[in-house]
Amino acid sequence: MKKKITLRYFALIGERRGTQTEAYETEAGTARELLHELQAGKTIPLTTNISKAIINNKMSEWDDPIKDGDLVTLLSPFSGG
Repeated sequence: MKKKITLRYFALIGERRGTQTEAYETEAGTARELLHELQAGKTIPLTTNISKAIINNKMSEWDDPIKDGDLVTLLSPFSGG
């Protein structure tokens, strides 16, 4: 069943997408499945070992579920210096 979620992007991901926030429909059940769906569509070029997911403003594991209405934030790696 499709879920309507909001995707929020930061840093490199937002730059490549040309937006920071967008409505998105998915059948993915977990953050990992969502990431793979986005990668398969060439929406983002990142892998789970170099980025993080936040679900409803809470740092999440890749196998945490996503539900209809969730806010899913995808973070690219940060570097300091």
